[in-house]
Amino acid sequence: MTPYYDHAGITIYHGDCREVLPALVGNALVTDPPYGIGWGRATWADDPKAYPELMRWLVSEGQRIGGWCFIFQAQLNVGRFHEWFPDGWRIFAACKNFAQVRKTGLWNSWDPVVYWNSGPNSGPNSVTVNRDYHVGNVAGLFRHSAGHPSPRPVDTMRHIVGIAAAEGETVLDPFAGSGTTLRAAKDLGRRAIGIEIEERYCEIAAKRLAQQVLPLEATA
Repeated sequence: MTPYYDHAGITIYHGDCREVLPALVGNALVTDPPYGIGWGRATWADDPKAYPELMRWLVSEGQRIGGWCFIFQAQLNVGRFHEWFPDGWRIFAACKNFAQVRKTGLWNSWDPVVYWNSGPNSGPNSVTVNRDYHVGNVAGLFRHSAGHPSPRPVDTMRHIVGIAAAEGETVLDPFAGSGTTLRAAKDLGRRAIGIEIEERYCEIAAKRLAQQVLPLEATA
């Protein structure tokens, strides 16, 4: 399959990850898939009934790849994590410096990222801070989201990528969106391969990766 983008150790494939990912190898899996909660703005058909099958497939690929796996999830699914993820999974807290203000109920101030290690690498790869949480800068995130419905702060993705893969190793992101994981990998001197089913997001990701100076905007 011909890459949509391939430069300086970062590759993007435009296609369905279920067809592309099984042919790829890497050292870690870091991804933000649809949540399976019927969210109308999701890139994929976010069908709660089909979601368990998607998660089981994704976990099997993570086990095949080996190493650290970090998979963003929704709070609404926490009761089913034990069904989908392998023994020994834990939760990384992707916190936000500004929460969504709501008139009722608790504010959504952090997202769970399920993680585990399925390879020989038994320790984190970051040489700085290896906290199991990160407070990301989401100020202005949706205003600068460049057309993507599910923005992620790039500083949080740098923190996770820094833990998941050592310098020069390869991070795989089968739901690459507009390339935040890939941009984080480039900034940290990691290699990365992303897969994205929507071509418009591939184009956004390619433009972000072509920039030599990290932009203020940060998207998923």
